[in-house]
Amino acid sequence: MKDRIALVLSAGGMFGAWQAGAWLAISEGLHPDLVVGASVGSLNGYAIAGGASAEELIEFWRRPELANLRDLPHSIRELMTRYPHSNAAVRDHIQPDYAVVLTDMLRMKPKTFHGQEITGRHLAASCAVPGFLPFQKIEGRIYGDGGLLNPLPVWAAVELGATRIVALHALPVIPSLWLRPFVAAFRSVAGHRPPLPEGVKLQILKPARSLGSMTDSLRWRRANIERWLELGYQAGKNISLLNCSAR
Repeated sequence: MKDRIALVLSAGGMFGAWQAGAWLAISEGLHPDLVVGASVGSLNGYAIAGGASAEELIEFWRRPELANLRDLPHSIRELMTRYPHSNAAVRDHIQPDYAVVLTDMLRMKPKTFHGQEITGRHLAASCAVPGFLPFQKIEGRIYGDGGLLNPLPVWAAVELGATRIVALHALPVIPSLWLRPFVAAFRSVAGHRPPLPEGVKLQILKPARSLGSMTDSLRWRRANIERWLELGYQAGKNISLLNCSAR
């Protein structure tokens, strides 16, 4: 049977620019059937699944009025206007399928939304980092950051039938030394990390080194964006080398 190929994009705040650079390097050789995003990866994923070219995604990150998460509603409206999704395009293989991961903040459980049920409110919820952006009420439930329980939602791609997964992980390590042990303890109790099923192929591309501080991950700065775009591109060019792991 033909592999169902998925692109999975992680959480990471402004480090999402690194994903855009990596996508520029790998987009010509990777044509996913499914795109899954969490947190900022939901925005990159929505654009990619909606037909944005790698160059257009990079330009998105270079424009502070779009990429600044403080003005998230405007950014989401812009993405959804420029790159509309349609069931017909998915059926005709013009667009890949798309899914976004949110966290049910009361149950502390992940929730995947898929296809035409996704609205701007779902994207806003997936990006709603606690203490930084507001949670969203959807169908009577309160949802927040899709990367809270697991920053890289490979499991969601598996649930949607993916057999080969390429994941762009912009946040493999929490950049704050004091916050890191608290996040690790929280995820050890409430995290969501189901095992990878046998037969599913996974490649994880991640930065060769830390991209910056926690403050850097939350604030748009042109010099940082350009650096992350270039680091992502260089990492993508070397996808078969040491900075890309597989299991």
